[in-house]
Amino acid sequence: MPAYKDLEDMVRKAIEAEMKRMEEIIEFVSREVKESMENQSYIEPLYTEIRRENKVVYVLDVPYLRDETIYIKLEKNTLNFSCTDNRGTKYRLSLRIPNDMSQPEVKVSRVKGRVCLIVEGKASK
Repeated sequence: MPAYKDLEDMVRKAIEAEMKRMEEIIEFVSREVKESMENQSYIEPLYTEIRRENKVVYVLDVPYLRDETIYIKLEKNTLNFSCTDNRGTKYRLSLRIPNDMSQPEVKVSRVKGRVCLIVEGKASK
C-alpha cells in the first residue's frame, strides 16, 4: 500500500504543477491581449514638426478635441502626448526631442482642433 500511495502522491504533484503552469500561461496571455487591445484603441494624430534655433514647434491635428483630456509628459528626450475627442476617440503620440536641447520647457496652445506644442530649450554646446 505505501508504494501505491507514493505513486498517487507523485501523480497528484505532477498534475498540480501542470495546473499551476497553465494558470501562469493563461495570466500571461490575458495580460498580452489586454495590452494589445489598449494599444489598438489609440490613434496617432497627424502632426507637423517645425525646427528653429532653440525651439521646436509641433502642430498636432486633433479634431473635436476636449481640452480637459489633454495629457503631456516630458521624460528626458521624449514628449508624450495623449488626449480624447468628443466622440471618444483616443489619441496618443510620442515625440523625440532633439538631443542638443538642454532643460526643455513645453508650452501648449490650442486653436480649432490643432494643438501647438512649443518646446524651448537652451542649445547645449
